Amino acid sequence: MPRSSNWRINKSSIKAVEGAMALKALQKVAGAAGLPSTFKVRFASGKKGAEIDFTNKEMLIGAGRVFTEAPIPPENFDVLVGLTLHETEHYNIGTGHVLRTIARSHSTTKAYGTMPEQEQLLLEKFVAIGEDIAVESSIRRKPSLVEYDETLHSWAITNMREAKPDNLMEIWLEYALGHKATKMLDLPTELTEPMQQLVALTGWLRSGNQDCIDRAKAYASYWRVVREVVLKPPEPQSQSPSQSQDPQDAGTGNAQMDKNEPTDVADEATEPSESVHVPVKTPDSGVETETPQQSPEQSNEQATGSAESTSAPEKGGNDDSEDDSEMDLPLATKAGDGIDEELARAIEDAIETDQEDISEQVHEAFVEHTGNNGNSLSTVIRSRETRSPLVKPNAILRKRLERILTIRKRLQSRTMHGEQYGRIDKRHLYRVGTDERIFSLKYKYPDGFPNTKILLDLSGSMSGKQADEVLEAAGALQSLVDAEVWSYNHNIGAVNLVRMDEGKLIHHFEPNGSTPSGLAIVGVALGMKKDGLVIHLTDGEHNHGQTPWTANWILKKRGVNLINLIWGRTIRHYSMDGMNYRRLKGLAEFPDALYQILIEQAKLGKVGG
Repeated sequence: MPRSSNWRINKSSIKAVEGAMALKALQKVAGAAGLPSTFKVRFASGKKGAEIDFTNKEMLIGAGRVFTEAPIPPENFDVLVGLTLHETEHYNIGTGHVLRTIARSHSTTKAYGTMPEQEQLLLEKFVAIGEDIAVESSIRRKPSLVEYDETLHSWAITNMREAKPDNLMEIWLEYALGHKATKMLDLPTELTEPMQQLVALTGWLRSGNQDCIDRAKAYASYWRVVREVVLKPPEPQSQSPSQSQDPQDAGTGNAQMDKNEPTDVADEATEPSESVHVPVKTPDSGVETETPQQSPEQSNEQATGSAESTSAPEKGGNDDSEDDSEMDLPLATKAGDGIDEELARAIEDAIETDQEDISEQVHEAFVEHTGNNGNSLSTVIRSRETRSPLVKPNAILRKRLERILTIRKRLQSRTMHGEQYGRIDKRHLYRVGTDERIFSLKYKYPDGFPNTKILLDLSGSMSGKQADEVLEAAGALQSLVDAEVWSYNHNIGAVNLVRMDEGKLIHHFEPNGSTPSGLAIVGVALGMKKDGLVIHLTDGEHNHGQTPWTANWILKKRGVNLINLIWGRTIRHYSMDGMNYRRLKGLAEFPDALYQILIEQAKLGKVGG
């Protein structure tokens, strides 16, 4: 079973929202693996591939071939986790610094002069293979991460082509990262010794006892050993079985296959060797190094430039012809790694507005109440508005509301007489034959205003004046009490629940779409504690999804109170058994309606106190 299915909960069938929720999860994965919190994890888009951008503090993941549907299947999400861990480990071990050190040194090395572009490309891929070996080995030394890396490996090598028998780099790649040694059974004579050296280098990289400077020097040294056969591969030739080398014999030469350190490399054409911070002697690397010991973060931060690809570069242009420099490096940037740019913008907007898909929770709430699992529910997306203009509440309305809110003090633990229920009041028994108001009742108002959410209907049925008035009413009340203000409608195949910024109005959320009042009521109440209050401002024109009446009973069962204030004539969905509603002719009646709400809330003490 995929590992991520054990912990990933939040998913969505809307691709932009799914992408945003996936990135939030991957951000936590990267942070736990060592990526600084200042870096953002994002999906590469367009023609971009995996890279770490130090200028913009971003780590890009090439998810285009994995993120093909929403929600992302668990097995594909495991691959995304593996990719994230892989890129994060490149940061941790200082791959960026290694690549830059090699590029800087070999562009001006005395041994070669200015290196030809073709050789530079091959050297970069040579280093990329080595760094991927170091990353894979580092991750697999952590037991909790092994399964993710194995899943990534299986996915990456699925369509990996077979190595060419005369291409040393491809044979090394197949052996070290493809975990296959079939080509080593029949190596051309010219490749035997160089391959033994690369096997030794692989073992040393897997030992994990090097820093980025050690690795940069080792890559430069070993490149001097293998460059001739890489640049000028031997002519393909067939060998008889007796000439083939047994894989076990391949480890008994000058460089033993299963050793964990590179062996001594002799090169008569070079100057005397020098130490490379490892317990071996290698040819003069030609690498100009900086500070010998640095932390991974220091190594990366000191690298110049804006972005550093952590995969081997791919040949540009539209030329599909094959040449010796092109290799099937498993995690190199490939066509399709970047997601669609329009989708990337939609995901960024979903992250910025904190979008989450609560469809499953809303559906479960209705199924639990009705016992019917056959009703299909719309997708419900909850988000937050981040581009709203500031609101200046109506001063007169605010003053009226402020006076009304003083009932909290007047009704605090106060006994009222002449009530229709409660404890019998002997002083009023004479009224038993008239209006029967013979009871006394103790009111106990809660400490402070109840935990409140104000829900605004901004569907297409709300006229311009109605929409303006409900926004003004909500803004005035929010300026006095600690309440969240949410608006809703149904549009483009989803119920949209949008939270207003405190003290602001909705900027781009204009009245449109249908009216999914029942779904919105349950969606906004998710997570509210007992005795919470939802104040629902609507014109009463419910026309999509589950009814407000069903939603009302779901909230009652959870101990959350619902008050419906109706701007309009349509009350048929609210004038039902158990529904608490007030019909308003306009904004002027809102304070009085709120007063009645608070009276109802005040009757929270035990009857007869």
